[in-house]
Amino acid sequence: MTQVPLELWPVVYRLATGAEWPPRGEAQISAFFDLANREKILPLLMEEPNLPSEITAAKPKFRALCAFYRKRYELARDAILDLQRVLGTDAFLLLKGSDYCHRLYPRPELRPMVDVDILIPAAKFQAAIELLAAAGYPRKYNDFGAGFAPGHHEYSIEIGNVLVEPHRSFGQRVRARIDYAGMWRRREWFDGESIGAYRLSPADAILSHAFTLALDEFSSQLIRYVDLFFLLQLYESELPECVARAKAWGIERALFGALHLVCSLFPVLMTATVKEATGALLDASTRHFLIDRVLPDPKVELSGHVTGRYVQLWRKFSLMDRHWRRLALCFHSAYETTVGSAIEWRIRRSGRFIPPRSTIGSQ
Repeated sequence: MTQVPLELWPVVYRLATGAEWPPRGEAQISAFFDLANREKILPLLMEEPNLPSEITAAKPKFRALCAFYRKRYELARDAILDLQRVLGTDAFLLLKGSDYCHRLYPRPELRPMVDVDILIPAAKFQAAIELLAAAGYPRKYNDFGAGFAPGHHEYSIEIGNVLVEPHRSFGQRVRARIDYAGMWRRREWFDGESIGAYRLSPADAILSHAFTLALDEFSSQLIRYVDLFFLLQLYESELPECVARAKAWGIERALFGALHLVCSLFPVLMTATVKEATGALLDASTRHFLIDRVLPDPKVELSGHVTGRYVQLWRKFSLMDRHWRRLALCFHSAYETTVGSAIEWRIRRSGRFIPPRSTIGSQ
């Protein structure tokens, strides 16, 4: 893993305090550490040696969190091992933080995750859910309406005190024509700390990361941009293949948005290869439209849809490549909400509704 760019910390400080770097005052430094924790980058901050003395002096107050992050990783690792016991190691692959903590970071506890995300082939998804239920891990419900629909793209279960989210796809399939079968064929094995498992191939990891950032309208925690920084540092040579697949899958806007925003945060990434990739995506007018009217600025806008529901919906639909898919998503969401709400009502009425307990905490 290369070092996190020092440009990250002035951004966090400005978002936390509204003031400019370098840090001044105990209250502002405390706010800086609190935001770093919320954005899941506190472990990286604790490892950073090149910081102002005011920040370095405050680190001992947060040392206890390092043991906490280690324990959270161990719980997640044990949950993955139990998944492999029940389903088999060939039945799923790891996504997001449960992959990245091994792929991108020197120690897994440096990449906190709220849950464990896995991908199961759609044709085998229901059988896997039934196997997990038979092993004592029934489906949990942590959503409303659409989340109860039988064909929803993700479910939730609990293993120990860990929330596990099996996916049959990254989002509603009407959003894009992602080749999940091809992703599955290209998956690769890795051996991490006390664990071995399957994960996405390098190009597919970049594309899935860009797509899931767009699903969140790029209102994502800063750790997700740090993940992308490391992915591009490690796999920049995969970008031509990423561009070709993005065009084939109809996710050019997602990939362009991800590349533009991560380079805005970390200018060191804007190499000739990255420039060529961004220039090969979309046409010039669409790129300018996204930059000027759609994409957020993570340097000034906090994560979590602070701009409100209207802006969130505007970004959601503007980040889809095809007009007809936007309309299809509306109909699909309405269907899932209607069917899911009816199922939710029956489950709650029957007394079978079991929400997840408080868990180790997404992605």
